[in-house]
Amino acid sequence: MADVWPRHDRHRLKKENRMSLDLSISTRLQTESEPTVSKPSMGTVLRMELFFKLDSGIEALQKMKLEHLTWLAWESRRAAGLTVPTWQKFSATLEDMDFEQDDAPLAEGEPPIS
Repeated sequence: MADVWPRHDRHRLKKENRMSLDLSISTRLQTESEPTVSKPSMGTVLRMELFFKLDSGIEALQKMKLEHLTWLAWESRRAAGLTVPTWQKFSATLEDMDFEQDDAPLAEGEPPIS
């Protein structure tokens, strides 16, 4: 029994070691006064692959299309529990968008020190 972790410890370990994207997307719709910053997860990228029928979501991040970036922002807002309009209305009312992406599309843990 000593080798079995309590359930909450296993969950915490997964959350601490999961891969995330070094991508932040700031969007503001016509009805908003302040921008909303979204940080897409790997799950969001997977959903993008399925939605757009892409061969690779990672490749899509490296050759970013505006439509994909907008969709990632929309889906990230939904995943964060925010109320968002439909995809068509979101893209039609998008007033401003900015993004920052690290050179490497994936980050895991602390950056290397060298």
